[in-house]
Amino acid sequence: MPSSAAADAAAQIEALIGVALGLARTTTAGRLVLTRLGANLHPSWIREPLAGPVGSAIEAATVAAAAPLRIREVEAILRDAWGVRRVEATLDSLEIDPVAVTAIAQVHRGVHDGRSVAIKVLRPGLASAVRQDLALLDGLLTPLAGAFPALDPAGLVREVRERVMDELDLEHEATMMRRFHRALRSGPVRAPAPVSELCHETVLVSEWLEGQPLFDGVGSRADTVAAALLTFVVGGLREGLVHCDLDRADLRLLADGSVGVLDYGAVATVDRSRADHALAVLDAFLRGDADALDDAVVALGVLAPGSGESALTVTRAVLGPLGEPAPSRLDIAAVNGVLSRLEDQEEAVLGLALAARLPPGDLYPARAIGQLCAQLAYLGATGSWLELARDALTRGWAA
Repeated sequence: MPSSAAADAAAQIEALIGVALGLARTTTAGRLVLTRLGANLHPSWIREPLAGPVGSAIEAATVAAAAPLRIREVEAILRDAWGVRRVEATLDSLEIDPVAVTAIAQVHRGVHDGRSVAIKVLRPGLASAVRQDLALLDGLLTPLAGAFPALDPAGLVREVRERVMDELDLEHEATMMRRFHRALRSGPVRAPAPVSELCHETVLVSEWLEGQPLFDGVGSRADTVAAALLTFVVGGLREGLVHCDLDRADLRLLADGSVGVLDYGAVATVDRSRADHALAVLDAFLRGDADALDDAVVALGVLAPGSGESALTVTRAVLGPLGEPAPSRLDIAAVNGVLSRLEDQEEAVLGLALAARLPPGDLYPARAIGQLCAQLAYLGATGSWLELARDALTRGWAA
């Protein structure tokens, strides 16, 4: 039986989830979050008592997001962004049927100066609607502080507001895409080059990366691809540039064997010293050195002094084979195993969670790691995950 303190903490967290779910169901910004969850979470990972309400909310948001813009609306957005009377004055051609429809944007294939390009347009009115919704996040401050007293709720909410508005600015995305494109030219992961003169806050035009959906064609190469994706995300901490929204719908297996990552809306710039702190945590964990882990988590700023022993014990118990240096398979079943062990360790996990701090600048990198793990599980790959992460943290994208 959990202690009364643990039961109280669980009740506080349940209340927080209820408030957050209510906002998600009734706001444009919340529905965007729900569609992202639907794209990344396997249904078996949503546990009771949340499976019913969260599952139905995700389904409703996903259905609403699937409604495509009409080609007339797309052309109106392009004309307004480019200041032209006819789209044909800028493009050689524009395909009528979209190649992708999301809650945020729609993508069409076109031809510009004889080259195939991807043309992404933001849904009309979305940015202004979300900007208004974000003011409602203040309603989470009190329940968030009540559930997790060591957090900085105001700082986290401020970080969310800034990053979400960046995601809805396609000109900002074009800038981030170019940075990734230049840095990744010779690696196993590639970013398309934006066509800068055609990019606008509501339009992003980039080179067309020809390839098949990654999960349709990876086959026996799953382990190699998984290692490349892990290096791409985790190694970004060493590079000071982290992709925070790895989504299988945006991944392509290219003809030369590399992986194309198409979307760069959610990107975080980080202090490279965070990679040093994260590496110290990982090294201490791999050695089983509780004292060193204590020093490392304090330096990282996520736990108070004296937490090393419990953090080591609980994390090892929850991760199971995935926390060992030896290769292990990461798939849907492995994640369910982690979740089951998490439930077995509920009281100890709650104790750590209540003491945990999440610096606001680490919020989106934490999101990046979560989404990376989800995509690796869908790949069903085998690897020495902690050793791969250690190499990525040490050498960055050179790994």
